Amino acid sequence: MVKRILVSNDDCYLSPGLYLLANAVDSLGDVLISSTEFPRSATGREITFSRPLRYVEKLYGGRTVYVTDGTPIDALHLAVEVLGFRPDVVLSGVNVGDNLSLQHIFYSGTLAVAIEAALMGIPSIAFSAGVDSFRGFENPVLRDVIVKVASHLTKKVLDEGLPEGVDLLSVNIPPHPNGCVEVTRAARIRWRAAYRRGIDPRGRTYYWLYGLRSGVEEGTDVAAYERGCITVTPLNIDLNVSEVLLSRVKEFVADLRIKL
Repeated sequence: MVKRILVSNDDCYLSPGLYLLANAVDSLGDVLISSTEFPRSATGREITFSRPLRYVEKLYGGRTVYVTDGTPIDALHLAVEVLGFRPDVVLSGVNVGDNLSLQHIFYSGTLAVAIEAALMGIPSIAFSAGVDSFRGFENPVLRDVIVKVASHLTKKVLDEGLPEGVDLLSVNIPPHPNGCVEVTRAARIRWRAAYRRGIDPRGRTYYWLYGLRSGVEEGTDVAAYERGCITVTPLNIDLNVSEVLLSRVKEFVADLRIKL
């Protein structure tokens, strides 16, 4: 039976990274591309329910792509529910910019697609690359590395599934990879929010978000990535604490009394 592969992203259907990823896995099965009309970076797990969605078929770069005016999560659900395309694996990316640390995992639209697929019981991989713009994908060395990594990992998932207890993988490829691959945990802290104050042409004050870098935790995706390594971070979607911690919280709230 031919395997089904759904490819999506949060950088919109115009991103070269989307087609680089789709082309990398063409030989592995039936590939469908579903994306957004506009860039939706850092939208996290936003889903549209307060207005109707558009979902149209386009031809771009010689490939058919289905495009929605909604969010990356919408693009996933529309492909599955409207087109009836139930994939064996979902691939998200290749994102413009890395998605390192837990902060990025929670904010990223790229990771959101992979997480949503995992919630649907579909194994998934999110791919991100250390490029600043679409033009960054023109680097032939980086392109070759992305193709090799994506095709290899996707074939492994299709043939064997993800390791038990792992729901998805987050893969980050540095701009100048040195050949090493490290399996890492996600760093807890990489940056903190900071705002630059300015005045717009109408004299009104505005604040523009940027990030201030924090320290690097050894043994994490950030540390390995900065050494030039490709990082593979296994994740699961169960946010529940362990039984031990559950018992501690029971003790913590044992004196809570509610009178009705």
